[in-house]
Amino acid sequence: MKKNLIVIIFLLFSISFAKAGYEGSGYLKLSPTVVKYFKEYLDTKDHNTGLGAERHGKGWFFFVSESGEEFGYVYCPQGKMCLMDQVPAKKACQKNVKKYLKRKEKCYLFAQQRVIQWDGKKIKIEDDASSSKIDDVLRNLGFID
Repeated sequence: MKKNLIVIIFLLFSISFAKAGYEGSGYLKLSPTVVKYFKEYLDTKDHNTGLGAERHGKGWFFFVSESGEEFGYVYCPQGKMCLMDQVPAKKACQKNVKKYLKRKEKCYLFAQQRVIQWDGKKIKIEDDASSSKIDDVLRNLGFID
């Protein structure tokens, strides 16, 4: 009995109830380049032209650097089963920061599929949203001027 109690207590202390998410928060202004690729991410066409039929698909996760100057995203090719894994998008963002900005910056989740999740918001962008409508949404949320 005493042994079982010790095991239960040990398990309670070793289990973390906090969810470690990658969601971003705080002030963020997106660069024009990031806005351009965010629109590409929202589109279902031509994410990677070198992959033939697998170049089309839905954007899965979009990460942005804390400065708003770099990004990384992953998409799920049409007709494929994909895992909901944020890590590849985060790593792509960090790789781009290191390669193009030549500094260290953290990357945070900006959108999951068509839902902006910055600052705990859950703003869905419609499937048929035009480029100007996307600009309006980003402007209203304060991500662009």
